[in-house]
Amino acid sequence: MKNFQSLLLLTAVILSTTGAQEEIYAKEGETITLEPTSHPAQSYVYWYFEKLDGHQLAWLNPLGGKGFSNDEKWKNRLSLNGAMLIINNIQKDNFGTFVCKITAAGQSDSITAFKVIQVNVIEKSASPLLSGERLSLTCSLGRVPQNPPEIYWLSPKGNREGNKGTVSITASSEHYGQWNCVVKKNGKEKKFPVSVTVVDLAPVPSHQYTSTVSPLTIPCSLIPGVTWEQVKKKGIEEVQWHFAPKLSSGTFSDNPEHLFSLDLEKLTWKKVQDNVKGLSPVYNIKTGNLSLTKSKATVGDRGRYTCSMKFKNDRTLKTTVDVVVLEIIAHPRPELIYGQQVNLSCSTGEQLPNDMKLNWTSPKTSSPYSLYPTHITVPEVGKEDNGKWGCELWQGGNKLTSVEILLKIEPRLSVWMLVIICSAAVILLLLLVLAFIHYRRRKQKMRLRRHRLCQCKNPKPKGFYRT
Repeated sequence: MKNFQSLLLLTAVILSTTGAQEEIYAKEGETITLEPTSHPAQSYVYWYFEKLDGHQLAWLNPLGGKGFSNDEKWKNRLSLNGAMLIINNIQKDNFGTFVCKITAAGQSDSITAFKVIQVNVIEKSASPLLSGERLSLTCSLGRVPQNPPEIYWLSPKGNREGNKGTVSITASSEHYGQWNCVVKKNGKEKKFPVSVTVVDLAPVPSHQYTSTVSPLTIPCSLIPGVTWEQVKKKGIEEVQWHFAPKLSSGTFSDNPEHLFSLDLEKLTWKKVQDNVKGLSPVYNIKTGNLSLTKSKATVGDRGRYTCSMKFKNDRTLKTTVDVVVLEIIAHPRPELIYGQQVNLSCSTGEQLPNDMKLNWTSPKTSSPYSLYPTHITVPEVGKEDNGKWGCELWQGGNKLTSVEILLKIEPRLSVWMLVIICSAAVILLLLLVLAFIHYRRRKQKMRLRRHRLCQCKNPKPKGFYRT
């Protein structure tokens, strides 16, 4: 208490003499620089600790000569750059008041005081954190001045957090990164960074939109920066993929299918069942990529996919993605002849929300057609309808996915085509008749040859005459 009163008295004396003082906030282990308000040429500079003319830390004369304290706690920590005092790797017992006295011939002494106040920044929770665990941060002063500064935290996203230098929140992916304790006073501020690691799955869109002519990727990955070693450190027990098919009622099956499971030792995926819908895992597990892919989606891929990571103590991280597949169908078929009617229907297999709509595209010279929200009708197709017809799924001003179908329109049979077809049929019929005649003649020859052979083996007896 007496020391603190002495400090206040010293400060009052300095203020009444020069009006110069400054508060410096620093963390243990930092390097700080104390710069006096002025440094006249041909002057002597003296640095003291705690009080004027107290324990001398350093001195500098006009010829460039300098010296430093031999005290063990200041050893190898002090240096001068002109009149500036540099304190390297400041330790707990180095915090306090520093006084600089500058003496020049014919001038009054210039005295500047610096209050170097320790800032304690502590992360109470064990790093890395698992999403859902408690993140606790504290930022406090070793010695609180009479007029204390404002202290608060800035999250990695730049949001102000905490109350009076304390943060206690449930950790998630958005809390991963650099936090800053801010000490602010008189418009000046200093930040003290703290790195926080949170093991979590990266946020993904709730719906993945694709079509029957497009590839399919179902995302699942660790947030950037998290390593597989950190995942193991948190006690990972299993990583799995499940699929719940979309039912005709619009709901999802209550019995999800188990598709894949991760071998935690070999870091390779294993199929849990033979029918995995043509999906393949992305083999970048060490980089945190756990996604599934497929070269082309089908309507059978509609449903809900869940990627889950189970840790000890029954903690589970998971992401869920609903896959929406856009399909276009031609009735009665995409191969038509001139004059036929065709209906093109486009859907995701369920009623679209109010903020979504379908847009149709057609060949530039298509026939007139009737347009409806989910289908179009071309009463009589012609040559100009050959080509790709498309359907796009839009939400607001964003195109989510699209699908195309190729219509092939052939002309009706002409008179010459009928003549050619009939001629071909007549020629085929004549060939069949000739083949049949050839077959009958050959059969008769074979019968006559057998008959003659029988007569040679059994000749008629002599003296035998026909009456």
